[in-house]
Amino acid sequence: MIREYDIAVLGGGPAGYPAAIRAAQLGARVCLVERAELGGTCLNWGCIPTKALQAVAHLVERARTARESGVSRGEVAVDAAGLFANKSRVIRELVSGIEKLLKARKIDVLRGAGRITGEREMDVEGTGRVAATRIIVATGSAEASLPFMPFDGTRVLSSRDILDLGRIPASVLIVGGGVIGCEFATIFRAFGSKVTIVEMLPSLVATEDAHVSRTLQMLLRKKGIDLHLGARVASARATETGVVSKLENGTEIASEIALVSVGRMPRFADAGVETLGIEADRSGIKVNRRMETSRPGVYAAGDVTGGYLLAHVATREGVVAAENALGRAREIAYDAIPSTIYTLPEISRVGLTEEEARKRGERIVTGRFPFAANGKAKGLGEEDGFVKWVAREEDRRLLGVHIIGPSATELLAPAIVALDRGLTGEQFAESIFPHPTLSETLAGAAEALYGRAIDLVK
Repeated sequence: MIREYDIAVLGGGPAGYPAAIRAAQLGARVCLVERAELGGTCLNWGCIPTKALQAVAHLVERARTARESGVSRGEVAVDAAGLFANKSRVIRELVSGIEKLLKARKIDVLRGAGRITGEREMDVEGTGRVAATRIIVATGSAEASLPFMPFDGTRVLSSRDILDLGRIPASVLIVGGGVIGCEFATIFRAFGSKVTIVEMLPSLVATEDAHVSRTLQMLLRKKGIDLHLGARVASARATETGVVSKLENGTEIASEIALVSVGRMPRFADAGVETLGIEADRSGIKVNRRMETSRPGVYAAGDVTGGYLLAHVATREGVVAAENALGRAREIAYDAIPSTIYTLPEISRVGLTEEEARKRGERIVTGRFPFAANGKAKGLGEEDGFVKWVAREEDRRLLGVHIIGPSATELLAPAIVALDRGLTGEQFAESIFPHPTLSETLAGAAEALYGRAIDLVK
């Protein structure tokens, strides 16, 4: 028997399940095919579990500095069993929530690997054939590996493996100083591990604002994290106690575990896209701004397209794909995509860096406000970092904002709206921000574009 649907979604991650729900909201008969856990990498092995660990790491850091704020304390200890159990509880509750959402929308969840086999057709392992008027491919991405450091799940770990480690290692070598590598570096350093980062580029989180990157490097070194920048791992060998990695310059680094964090690759090799001749390469499935592939009736969304490998972008792409699959004409805009990094301290940005703006031929000015000049940050004992606006010189039109410091990821929201609405620094700063709050730093940095920030010496 062939199951027939209006929409079949292949993949139940942050692109797939929102696509399925939006299609159902529009009245379609929908099935969602997922071979693993609902929520995909983000919920099960990425965004959510790492933030559960980061929240505890932040708590531990604050507890260790509590005496400076007048709180007497004993030694702060981390219970690894409780730490990882809490992470798993958070995941279970959110996966259960997705299951309830899909059930409420009468979406059929077909468990098993799905593969496109022909026009409007898909085979689902354990279910059989599915026919659908439109197909949305949302199979996500997988961790990239290094040929000389293959994942073994014991000593050489992926970002997925390390979330099930179940213990706090004495030492961690992190290969790759991008977003994921730096997040895990600050998390495990807070838990007491000796941490070393090896990054082939001359700076950490190299896509960020140069001043943000330099500040992060300074703060990580201050925490006792060893950095080898502009360096490469040439080889690695397992020992009885861990891994010995050798850099190209001859330096040897011994660690209990090694985390390889060198990016992610779109995952669609088993999806059957070649059956229909859909245009794709190593960088992902090719789509337009309506999320249409080169084959009419087939859409793709999320990491599998190889664009912004961010869960919030994937969700918007999934919704846009669903709406267009059902006859609407909606395009996705990538002009104000926010980016967040959950290091300690946090980093966030939206819009252009100084370097990017200049490459576009813009004449720019910048306005910066340090958290050390903010009353709330001082009260929290978290004064490191700053807010920095980038604006067009001629009219102070806001082009980008960059934040490193306390609650940076939460502070980004009003800046996203400001860029999306095309505000100038003056228009943004005209709003009255509550005092005392961290959000005042955003207004202060906007005022600094004009040289009139009240709480800064010019």
